[in-house]
Amino acid sequence: MPTKSLIIFLLIMFALVPLGLISEYPAWGEWGIEEFQTMVGYIPQGMQNAGIDTPIPDYEIHSLSPIWSTLISAAIGTVLSFLFFTSIKKSKK
Repeated sequence: MPTKSLIIFLLIMFALVPLGLISEYPAWGEWGIEEFQTMVGYIPQGMQNAGIDTPIPDYEIHSLSPIWSTLISAAIGTVLSFLFFTSIKKSKK
């Protein structure tokens, strides 16, 4: 069972998620091809041919406002990350 401090930390991080909506820059590591081209000056061939589709593109669920879409995306990501790391912890026992 997660500790109380871990739950508090996750709730604080979850509450801070909408701050990303007011930033004019993309989050670290979430650059599209255009941003990468601007920052580095070229697009690596592997990135051009990656063909990666995301389950919730740009964290937007079309019928919801950007804030709710981002919060739901954050909740899904938090739950999946928690389950992933919990399964790793249990497999090491």
